[in-house]
Amino acid sequence: MRYSSLFRSGLFLLLFLPALQGQNDKALLRELAEENKKSVEALALYPSETRLAILEAAKYPEVLIKMNNAGQKTAAAFRTLIEDFPRSTQEAFYNITRYPGMTRALVEKQESPAAVREVLKQMPEKERADAYDIVQNQMRTLLKINELDLTAHNTFEDLIAAYPASAKTAFRQLIELPEVLEILNEDLRFTVLVGDVYREDPAWAIHKMDSLNLAVARAHAEELDEWKKGIENDPAAQKELESASREYAAEYGYDTDDYYADDDLYYDDNLVRRHRFVEYHYSWWYGYPWWYPQPYWRPYPWWYDWGFYHHQHFVVVYMPSWHFMNWYFDRPHHHYHYSNLSSHFVNHYYGHRRSGTSISMGVGTWHERNRTVISDDFMKDRGRLPARMKEYGRFEENRQQFNGRNPKNPVTPEAFLDKNATKYPELKRARVQATDEIKRERETQATQPSQWAPRKEPTPAIPKTEPGREPKTEPAQKPTTVRPPRTQPSVPANPKDKPLPPRTDQPRNDRPVEKADDYHKQKWEETRRQETQRERPPATTTPRVQTPRSEPKPATVPQPKKERGRGN
Repeated sequence: MRYSSLFRSGLFLLLFLPALQGQNDKALLRELAEENKKSVEALALYPSETRLAILEAAKYPEVLIKMNNAGQKTAAAFRTLIEDFPRSTQEAFYNITRYPGMTRALVEKQESPAAVREVLKQMPEKERADAYDIVQNQMRTLLKINELDLTAHNTFEDLIAAYPASAKTAFRQLIELPEVLEILNEDLRFTVLVGDVYREDPAWAIHKMDSLNLAVARAHAEELDEWKKGIENDPAAQKELESASREYAAEYGYDTDDYYADDDLYYDDNLVRRHRFVEYHYSWWYGYPWWYPQPYWRPYPWWYDWGFYHHQHFVVVYMPSWHFMNWYFDRPHHHYHYSNLSSHFVNHYYGHRRSGTSISMGVGTWHERNRTVISDDFMKDRGRLPARMKEYGRFEENRQQFNGRNPKNPVTPEAFLDKNATKYPELKRARVQATDEIKRERETQATQPSQWAPRKEPTPAIPKTEPGREPKTEPAQKPTTVRPPRTQPSVPANPKDKPLPPRTDQPRNDRPVEKADDYHKQKWEETRRQETQRERPPATTTPRVQTPRSEPKPATVPQPKKERGRGN
């Protein structure tokens, strides 16, 4: 399941540890997790053994960092090897590396066409011809990739060699889940905190994760059932979803009709083959194809992205994927041509705004991007929503066309709407409402204190002074002059007298720490001053012409000697 974009906040949920002392600590963590609640199910929906591997790996973030660095280097090397080939050939190289051991097997059996074809049976039939062509014509590159495979494997084993057996098992499991490794590295603050929580109380963390898994799975099942019934009972939205899916497939170079004809996932009763083509991911060491606009670690069948397939009739399997939702809401012409589907997505979103599923996140992200133009009221009116979405689609299409003609001076949605308000009456009204809504939200946030934050003490009232009456003040006391004791009679100063010799006794060192700080600060300032003087350009003033005369040489000012062997 592709939950990489949903993963981060699920980690944060582990921070609700009872061992934390004080209600303020837990309240702060709840508030932080609440801000990211959309992603909470990401971690919870993985199988139990995967959740345990994630917790164990989080205890050793330094390994994750090293794995990420190694993966970036090997991916760059792999891309360098194949970047001069056509896109279709590059894709074939990526597909070969998805299957463990296939590169080595093809290299070893290159002299036997029959053996090569037998190895390639692991792949879908449509991919075999391109892979066979690589074996026949690009063996030199395949040999280099095989060497890179060996380097990556040895590097990985060296990275985990010094760690406990449980950690080795966890990392070997997660290397098969590159989407998880990517997110664990994406925000190491969360990863470190989760590892600390699991280290302190593993039993509690596991119990919390198991409970969350059941709750989220139940909620998702209910939401999926509601989505299925809704789209099946909305013929207009269903028809537009089918049209959008064909557009999606065409944009990514895929023929849906051809695919449905021999889709092994639903047309083959063999359970092994039913799941064969969805379990192999792109290699962590080489990454997913560089031309994908977003992380796409697993090449699922294309119908997976739009969540339905045709087998005698329209069959809903999943909700549309995050990738599909992001693609759909990122193209404004969809809202113009598929306004019923857009309205269906928005209505579902308002029934499950906090679920964190692909639809709620897709619509929510789009709304947040257009918050200054799209108000809440704009989206809530179901009766007028299709017409409003159509107007928004036309508005954004026209704005993008304007920016295409004026690339040096593109306009924002707000500016374009201000100049063309009469053409878009619904958006004009929504813009005013959105401005008021944003203002109220900010005022509410400013006046609503957090549960965890300490309360500010009230400022003591200053007593008021009645008019015409000066405030009472205590009379100032004269300072008492303390004279030093006289130890010898005063003697008038005589200019001929010699100055007293300096004192030889050293003052007491009552401030060793402060004096050390002063010393280092002084040395730092001295170094900084010297560097500034070296960097300052010489003055360019005109020299004055003077009559030469005999003058005494200026006294030489001794320069401070540079200390050697002393730290600044």
